[in-house]
Amino acid sequence: MASRPFVLEGPTLDTSTPPDATTLPTKHSALLEVIDLAREREQRLVDTLDADGRTAVGTVEHWAPKDHFVHLGVWAAYQARRLEAVATGSPATQPADNDAVFLEHRDDPWETTWANAMRALDDNATALMQVSDEELTALNQNGSSLFTLTLSNTYLHPIAHLAQIYEERGDSASAEQVQQEAVTTVARLFGKGDQYGNAVYNLGCYYALRGRSADAIAQVREALAVNPKLTEPIKEDVDLVSLHDLPEYQALFTA
Repeated sequence: MASRPFVLEGPTLDTSTPPDATTLPTKHSALLEVIDLAREREQRLVDTLDADGRTAVGTVEHWAPKDHFVHLGVWAAYQARRLEAVATGSPATQPADNDAVFLEHRDDPWETTWANAMRALDDNATALMQVSDEELTALNQNGSSLFTLTLSNTYLHPIAHLAQIYEERGDSASAEQVQQEAVTTVARLFGKGDQYGNAVYNLGCYYALRGRSADAIAQVREALAVNPKLTEPIKEDVDLVSLHDLPEYQALFTA
């Protein structure tokens, strides 16, 4: 799974006019709703897994569902520590690379993995309320904010993994649904700004990986229109390689 600004997302998208800034919820309340949605969507997927599905162990190259939830729990916990660092002044330690995390937690029981993932979401919700609006939206040296990083690591990042798990289990309808829902959720809670562009970009990557080039290009076009800063990440994203030779894709980057 490629790394993107989050950033993995049609025809069924809600294209109605988004709420204006005066009707949007505050970023704090919207992020709390997003964390609740992430918890619900993860639980919904887990409810489809039988005992074998929950305890299966994958490989470094091909993760089982439990391995995905280990990864999601580790990154959500890291994000909670970043939020807490505003008050404590102690910088959070970035997780090891994906292969190392997989190997470290490969034999963890399902119950531990699931509890850690849910606790990490709870910790984000708690830590979020200790951060001011200014601290939440201030840009770091990489041009990211705690707001953007929290949205990514508690919702958009998990949604991309849930879609992958559904797809690998043969449930393409649910995979597409959670990706599309992410787009409409971000539009509803945050308007059609940069975060919406990131969610649409994710949907475009989802379509590209499944050979739906026309749908993918439509989403990439929308993402670029909303957030032109995605131009270089889109050009470099391996998830979009299948589009590179298509004139319709190349036209996205010509004046």
